[in-house]
Amino acid sequence: MSDLFISYQSADPLAQSFQVQLHEWAAQNWAFPTVSFHEQVPPVKFQGRGAAAIRRQLRREIRQTHQLLVVVSRETWQSEWTDWEIATARQEDKRLLAARMDSTNISPLGLVDAQAVWIDPFDPAVLIQGGI
Repeated sequence: MSDLFISYQSADPLAQSFQVQLHEWAAQNWAFPTVSFHEQVPPVKFQGRGAAAIRRQLRREIRQTHQLLVVVSRETWQSEWTDWEIATARQEDKRLLAARMDSTNISPLGLVDAQAVWIDPFDPAVLIQGGI
């Protein structure tokens, strides 16, 4: 079980560096939340063969976590997977967090009315304190 489920785009260099930074923060501070990652653009299309199994696994992971953090990158707004993760987290009554990697990135539709808490992705204290 992780404290924080993170939806991110591994193809985005800023999101990738954020993932590396999270691992470093976790290694340096025992109070840092445990994290699990899910790529917003997996190798399987949302309605493609094998997608149902991925959705079942993701639903289990989201149920077992406390919060979902959506890392908003260049292509996040187009991701059916991300919108589904947001909807699933809302159904499971999970806290939604969002972090924009670049101010020009467009938010996914699922975040528009989700009342997500926007955080500074490069401030570890926000995640450690749980004051998110």
